[in-house]
Amino acid sequence: MAEEELELDVTQSKSNKITIILLVVLIVLVIVLGGIGAWLYFSKDGDSNESAGAENESSQKVLKPLLYQTLVPEFVVNFGPGSKVRYLQVDLQVATRSEAALAVVNTYRPVLRNDILVLLSGLSFEELSERSGKEALQKKLLNVINKIVIGAMNEEKKKEGAETKESNAVVSEKTDVKGPIENVYFISFIMQ
Repeated sequence: MAEEELELDVTQSKSNKITIILLVVLIVLVIVLGGIGAWLYFSKDGDSNESAGAENESSQKVLKPLLYQTLVPEFVVNFGPGSKVRYLQVDLQVATRSEAALAVVNTYRPVLRNDILVLLSGLSFEELSERSGKEALQKKLLNVINKIVIGAMNEEKKKEGAETKESNAVVSEKTDVKGPIENVYFISFIMQ
């Protein structure tokens, strides 16, 4: 009987060792497979993000930082007789992502000043006394500036012999002009 008990303990200890070894191998196998799966999953996302980024980059240009240019000196116009205020003083700044557009703004400063002063002198206190009037003025200024900048850039391209799509377009005063100048900001807006 003692022999039977010893044989039983030996077989049980062998089966326990085999079970422990199988469990360890199974745990190691799960960890390795999980690591490989995670690596494949994350590397696939990285590759797809890179390829999607390359596709987006080819379809859309990478946005450069905004560049700002203040139009100095400030613009001063008189209001007509019978108005509550006598004059308007506006300090403007333009925003663009194109250095070429800033160069055009600097080169064509007299033309810009003329067209902006003509626009401002045609306004009344009542139009500008509310926020909506100032926002409408901001859109008009953006259109005026973009028309001049686009026209100047097209002239430069014509001199170089390149054909442009914008040069053939006819722009009326009521349509929004999409151009290199993204926005016009009021730095100061004084009515007295």
